[in-house]
Amino acid sequence: MHQKALSLMQFQKKFGTEKACQKHLLRLRWPEGFRCPRCQHDQAYFQRTRNLYHCRACGYQASLTAGTVFHKTRTPLHKWFWMIWLMGRQKSGISMLSLQRLLDIKTYKTVWTMGHKIRQALATRDANYQLAGLIEMDDTYFGAPKPGKRGRGAAGKAKVVVAVETPADKPRFAAMRLVSRVSRAEIQPLVRERLTAEAVIKTDGWQGYSFLDASPNLRHEWLVPGSGKEAPKVLPWVHTLIANIKGNIRGIHHGVSPKHLSRYLGEFCYRFNRRFWEPQMFNRMLHACVNSAAITFSELRA
Repeated sequence: MHQKALSLMQFQKKFGTEKACQKHLLRLRWPEGFRCPRCQHDQAYFQRTRNLYHCRACGYQASLTAGTVFHKTRTPLHKWFWMIWLMGRQKSGISMLSLQRLLDIKTYKTVWTMGHKIRQALATRDANYQLAGLIEMDDTYFGAPKPGKRGRGAAGKAKVVVAVETPADKPRFAAMRLVSRVSRAEIQPLVRERLTAEAVIKTDGWQGYSFLDASPNLRHEWLVPGSGKEAPKVLPWVHTLIANIKGNIRGIHHGVSPKHLSRYLGEFCYRFNRRFWEPQMFNRMLHACVNSAAITFSELRA
């Protein structure tokens, strides 16, 4: 039977209270019931105000949120759950200002930090995806402090390498990586970590991709004798994704600092790579947040 995504009213009914969210988080942390991390005893009492389980055998205090994105948060779990649901429901993303108003979060700093913690978890989770078969690859550039040269060589722009798996001439999975230069040293780690052996990679004529010709496990196809207006015609899907992510950042977030761009790229790819499992999006995102350690505000601002 086809599973349907929870409607707003259904979500509110299921996760509208702090107690309901805590019970759901407990099931995710300990699917077979509570087990003390120290002595493995299965009985404990819960201190709801601190999200702590006190083992009845040894007295160990096990945190419900330790080792998750929610660790040491002062924001109620039901607001976190709502934020994850809203970020997953909007195909093009949602701005933090909108979430601040919808969830009645007092400061922009708080909602900004929550958003980036979730994005970091999604990006970490998505790094497990590998692309195979026929792949389009190209690079693109985000933003600039001043109008200037377009394309490669443009000063002050953030550089991103994009790869899209295209079986049967349709896009399936994508990967994006922020790089300091579009060169072999920067592109090679993406190829090594995110592409399977024996992939067929299509690129334009940029020399930064020439190292692919020497790879014993990959096949490289040069499609354009140089970059330019013909690239979107022969690499259509990678350019479609580039247009989509740029549209999202420009229209929803009104620009993104290069310092934080990689997390927005991770969020975009995470949602794109799971677009056929939309009814499961909330559960998948929540699972990523439960299984990812929180990044601190200081680390985000570093």
